[in-house]
Parts: sequence; C-alpha cells; structure tokens
Amino acid sequence: MVPVISFVGYHNSGKTTVATQVVKNLVEKGYRVAVLKSTKHRKLIGDTPGKDSYRYRESGAEAVGIVSPDEIVLFQNIDRDNLNLDFLSFLLFGDYDIVICEGFKHADVPKIEVTRKELNQPLLFEKIDKVIAIVSDFPIDGLKSFSFQETDKLTSFIEDEFISKREKLEIDLFIDGKRVDLEENVKRAIGELLKTFSDRQRIDLRIMRN
Repeated sequence: MVPVISFVGYHNSGKTTVATQVVKNLVEKGYRVAVLKSTKHRKLIGDTPGKDSYRYRESGAEAVGIVSPDEIVLFQNIDRDNLNLDFLSFLLFGDYDIVICEGFKHADVPKIEVTRKELNQPLLFEKIDKVIAIVSDFPIDGLKSFSFQETDKLTSFIEDEFISKREKLEIDLFIDGKRVDLEENVKRAIGELLKTFSDRQRIDLRIMRN
C-alpha cells in the first residue's frame, strides 16, 4: 500500500517549510509524491452560487466532480472525525510512491513532529501516537532527531523506512474504509491468480454488497 506519513506541529513551527523541502527532494530523486494538507478553514475552493457545481450540490448530490483538460476538482461530503488517511490515499493516490501529509495529528499514520524552542510548547510526541522522528532547533532525547538544516538526511530516512520497504506485489483490502490484514496464504493465492494479467501494473477490484 502507498505509504502515508504526516508532518505535525504547532502553528509557526516550520512544518510546511520542512515538508515542502522533503517533497522537493523526493521528486528530484524520481518519486511520485502526493500531498494532503489539513486545515480548519471551510469552503476553500469556491463553489459559487449559480454555477453548475453549486446547483448540483443544492439539488442534494453528496459528491460533484468537475473535470477540465488537465485537472479534476471533487466536492464531496466527509466525516472529518473518522477520516482514514490510508483509505483515502488508497482511493486517490494508489499510483504514487508516497503521500506526504501536513496536520492530521490524531490520524493513525506515522508522524514527524516539527518544533522550535521559541514556541515554548509541550512536545507533541509525548501526547500523541506514532511520532517516529522530530525536527527541531534544540536537542531532544528519546526520539530520532533532525535539525532544520538536515532535510536531506530526513528525506533519506523517509525513503529508507517507507518507500524502499514497499512490497513488489501489494494486495490491499478495505472493508467500510478500514484496512483488513490478509493471511499470507490468501496473498499467495491472489498473487498466483494475478499472474494471468502479468502485463498489468495495477488491478482494481471493488465488491459492493447491498
């Protein structure tokens, strides 16, 4: 499954700057990178009254997509409190090498904290789960640490820990948006079946039960 990691930190910690540089480094290495950013602001993309998309949503449609020659914009109702980043990345970014997120500090994904001494705030990794590393301008014990000048080392860490460890054959199963771990014998059986389609790089299977 496409790996997902998130940069977390307080306002003005520098997490956007660090995450942006990591994305740039990964792209320069030849990887396809997708980005998801969390925000508390609503209606960021104008769904202007009177426009067709607005009229469709007013009619009761829960999802409206707009397709241009080079982009797609999707308006869709979501349950923010129960948003599963792994499932969202599976749906939207299955062809990418990694998804870099910003925010989502309570999501069930690995996180990298970004902090500065001048913020004088408690460290997040002491309060939230799955923080695997920290970027800071002061020494911190008990966690893998990087300075703000070590984004190249941080990029290599992400590459080694997440991208390089992806399996050649990935079989992912989600039920109602939650990932289900498959037994190895099931994976092998599906792998044998998929050899029939050896010229295909991606196969999507969706089963709906009404």
